[in-house]
Amino acid sequence: MWSTMSLRLIGAAAALVLLAGCSTTIAGIPTAAGRDATSTSSDPTPTTETSGPTGTSESDRGTGELNCEGDNVVAPEGQPFCFDAPEGFTPDEVTIDNQAGSAASYSTGLSLTPRDLIVISVYELSLDSDDLSDRELINALSAVIEQLAEQGFDFTATEPQVREVDGARAFYYTGNDATGLFSDTYFIFRGRTELQINCQWETMMTEVLNGCDDIRASLQISG
Repeated sequence: MWSTMSLRLIGAAAALVLLAGCSTTIAGIPTAAGRDATSTSSDPTPTTETSGPTGTSESDRGTGELNCEGDNVVAPEGQPFCFDAPEGFTPDEVTIDNQAGSAASYSTGLSLTPRDLIVISVYELSLDSDDLSDRELINALSAVIEQLAEQGFDFTATEPQVREVDGARAFYYTGNDATGLFSDTYFIFRGRTELQINCQWETMMTEVLNGCDDIRASLQISG
């Protein structure tokens, strides 16, 4: 049986131009209920990270079409993504404790412990992100980063690295908070879809980061 995680999200009013009422968000401190409780550039250069999921050829990736197969595939019905579940992680339903801005249209999670987990959230955009430059997207995300910094989240850098996930642009931030939680967060854009991956750990850094790598390597995003 899946447990439920309560996920605190912080909205960004400055992103409303991009999202037209559905503000970009970044995870605060996810916790699994029912259980005990890194370089930057001012002009980012994309780096490519590719690896196909089980039963999927490289030619299927980056096309905006989903083609995931296998016993360990996570492919929620009606959602614009699929990926291979990392070994050892438990799937978790996610509820949103939305403190500002708009909630994700869909969220799901995979956890090792209540504070060592990965959360995937979907945001529907009113504009086609493919028409926007890296800088325009980074500027839209900057309000999110500023809000979290004001609330005590310490970012390694406020300027993200720009990467590729399934051929889509991904903006990568790292940081930690005063409670001892660390987070690697990816904002991935394709067309009118924004997918956010929040990889959070307290004690199981290696396992969470390896799981995060596995998800990004196998992730497919429609758009």
